[in-house]
Amino acid sequence: MDAKINIVFVIPSLCAGGTERVMSYIAQHLDKDTFIVTLVVLGFEKDNAFPVNGIEVIYLNKPRVLSAILEIFSTLKTLKPTVVISALSHLNIIMGLMAPFFPKAKFIGREVNIPSVLKNFPEKTNRYYPPILKTLGYKFLDVVICQSNDMFNELKLNSKIKASKLVIINNPITKSFEPKKRGEISNPLKLITIGSLEPRKGHMRILEALGKVDFDFRYNIIGSGSTKQDIFKLAKKLGIHDKIVHIPFTQEVSKYLSENDLFLQGSYVEGFPNALLESCAVGTPVIAFEAPGGINEIVLPDVNGYIARSQEEFIANIKKAMSKTWNPITISESVLKKYHQKIILNKYEDLFISCASK
Repeated sequence: MDAKINIVFVIPSLCAGGTERVMSYIAQHLDKDTFIVTLVVLGFEKDNAFPVNGIEVIYLNKPRVLSAILEIFSTLKTLKPTVVISALSHLNIIMGLMAPFFPKAKFIGREVNIPSVLKNFPEKTNRYYPPILKTLGYKFLDVVICQSNDMFNELKLNSKIKASKLVIINNPITKSFEPKKRGEISNPLKLITIGSLEPRKGHMRILEALGKVDFDFRYNIIGSGSTKQDIFKLAKKLGIHDKIVHIPFTQEVSKYLSENDLFLQGSYVEGFPNALLESCAVGTPVIAFEAPGGINEIVLPDVNGYIARSQEEFIANIKKAMSKTWNPITISESVLKKYHQKIILNKYEDLFISCASK
């Protein structure tokens, strides 16, 4: 194709979060010789958790998706995109409903979670959309990106989206992570979890497991959210509060991951767990509870960590990991060979080129 492909990314905000980081990363790193990229942010520039460089960014300065509908429509009319890509279910619905008004453009929705499990963990920020509205919105999307095999199977079996519209593209490792030098386990054991402090992330079941161990440890929890008070109330009840350090937000994720011995994952559901992926990228092994959303695609037993089906197995896996000398290079290579930024970016570029040629 001779002419550059005009592509517009639409996201709710640039606040701290995996969706925002991955979408903005892809937007910034597409081939400049092939694509003209615009990032449309529904929210406010003052809320940015990370910088965006090398592409045009348009802020609509709206607090939520519903209040930005007219501005999104007007912006797309002005930009005249060939491809539009959005993320998060409620935004994907709105973009799908707009799609018929832009017959020359292809609309792509990037799904970020597994609805059948996520519905068990309602959050105050979640907006309710009638099922008929979601069915209609997704009907008009040309492609729906699934982050994991679990997500693909969920949408194929439990949604009305045509299977021919579903594609799997995993999340990329978005930075050049260097494997740490040391694979030996510390004494006391150094543990870390990174993620929003929300019920679906399972911090409580990690604490309940740690409350039963018979070895000393230090536990870094990085993230913020609605269950912060409940988490630390439980830690006090279990008598492990003084072993925990809470860091609400940091730009030094790789530093903290490298400094710790094990990454603990308690989630009940994921889209495709970025922090877990990045922990492996720096060579820090993972102990995770079994849950849908790509965990079983990333975690390879005895190579980069273990997956537990119960609290007892979770504790046993920590002890097993403590007795093992891990090879950070092997752990890092186990994910880089599948999720390196170049591999994932190529998949996105191929998809966009394919959409533009139809």
